[in-house]
Amino acid sequence: MKSIAFLPVLLLGACATGPYDRPYAEIVADRALAADPNVVPVIINRVDDRTSLYLDRAVVAPGPHQVTIDVPPRKGFHIATQTTVPMEAEACTRYYIAARLDTPVTQEWKPLVRSVERIPECDNRFKGGK
Repeated sequence: MKSIAFLPVLLLGACATGPYDRPYAEIVADRALAADPNVVPVIINRVDDRTSLYLDRAVVAPGPHQVTIDVPPRKGFHIATQTTVPMEAEACTRYYIAARLDTPVTQEWKPLVRSVERIPECDNRFKGGK
């Protein structure tokens, strides 16, 4: 009898959809070392006022988004700095983002998309997101 009580929960779970069930884009914190010492990694804090589950990536629907990113405190500074930037995400596309420091001795910086690539699994499953 107890297994029948769980049947509605199982059926609801089967109807739920996730971010990978339709065309998607990824925003990824680029952790690769840069030749330029003023290019540093970021933390993805929020996308569209929703806190990121992971600090190094966010899966989003294609379209416009507001992405809030942080640069962690560096040597000589005790507070992280944060900015929110508009971003137009294309279907089946991965964006690697970082920050470019204005100078190594201040906390001013600008967001930087270091590279963009297609997501083959998404392209194959959704025919390029169309």
